[in-house]
Amino acid sequence: MIIELPSMVAGRGMADALVDGLAGDLSGAVVRLDCRALVTGSPSFAAQLVSRVLGGGAAELRVEAAPAAFAEHLREAARRLGAQERLVVVQPATA
Repeated sequence: MIIELPSMVAGRGMADALVDGLAGDLSGAVVRLDCRALVTGSPSFAAQLVSRVLGGGAAELRVEAAPAAFAEHLREAARRLGAQERLVVVQPATA
């Protein structure tokens, strides 16, 4: 399952809409968050996304190419949920 983020994300409603667009049950799934186009994301968006994905039973939320500040929002949300071990943040390779 893949969620591709646009350049800007904000608000809980937007997070809900993206998660609702995933096909099937999240229980035990690995959800990939493609952040290659992302420039900025709000803490409320990150918190809702983590809550819906990891709180919804996904085995892992794998975050790829997230800006540092947004990655930290995701980490904080996962810590608050007690699910930090299921959040994997992979930064792009440097040249």
